[in-house]
Amino acid sequence: MTCFTPLVNKKDNLVKRAGIFVSLFCFFILVSCSGEEIVASVNDNTLSRQDAEIMMQDLGYDINKKDDWNRFLDTWIRNEVMRQELSASNPERYKALELRSEDYLGNLSVLELEEREILKKLDTVVTEEEIKRHFEENRESFLLQDYLVKALYLKISKEAAITDDLAKAFLLKNDKDLSKVNSYAKIYAENYYFDDEQWVYFTELTKDIPLKQFNVDNIVLNRTKTYFSDEEYTYFLNIIDYTLKDETPPLDFLKPQIREIILSERINHLREGLGSSLYAKIRKKYDVSNNYH
Repeated sequence: MTCFTPLVNKKDNLVKRAGIFVSLFCFFILVSCSGEEIVASVNDNTLSRQDAEIMMQDLGYDINKKDDWNRFLDTWIRNEVMRQELSASNPERYKALELRSEDYLGNLSVLELEEREILKKLDTVVTEEEIKRHFEENRESFLLQDYLVKALYLKISKEAAITDDLAKAFLLKNDKDLSKVNSYAKIYAENYYFDDEQWVYFTELTKDIPLKQFNVDNIVLNRTKTYFSDEEYTYFLNIIDYTLKDETPPLDFLKPQIREIILSERINHLREGLGSSLYAKIRKKYDVSNNYH
């Protein structure tokens, strides 16, 4: 078989290849000189890896996860496409939004600078005496809307063989029972909780238990020890201790919450104290004029 080579204009071909080579060369030179790797682009607007990582971290993405990168870049590209479309199709409206975004950035800058100033002045040490005083002065605000319990909870797939040993051990009648439950839980449990020193809200403990057919009050107040199954799982529940609703929970349980309340009050006090003083101090550094007549 005879192969025919199509006729080409070698001069034109060389010019085209040279142009492509020069363009690629300039691109790589630009990237290497700037030290930036481009991870996305829409027309002439590019996004560098460095800028992408800054944005991702600020938005709560994990820069070490490929799925997060894909989600972030898809969103960035979509937003950039739409931004450019609005700029081209309705420049007057785009200009208005651009000015609004600058004003919004100014508001965010105010918050950021205030937070930095507050963190410099904030005393984060909260003493036991302060916690106790806040507790005593605000008891009514801490009244429980839910039971607090100390409990053993175990959730096991029905595919796992439930032994008579486990059915007896979860009652915690003997010293060795807990070690048996722990051993079983490590192998088979979908969910497991036991801490006889810490209180936990009953609804938080049982959020993935189908309890609609049961009387919750009876389960808690009778310190029920029970297990039951649905189509997929077997649930073991042993209520060891409880506090009543509409009572004040133990102080130890409330300490983390009260500490956050006290710190929040300090932050608000510092923010109010800043007032216009922060702006007045910073404004002195800039050449400011208002020429409206």
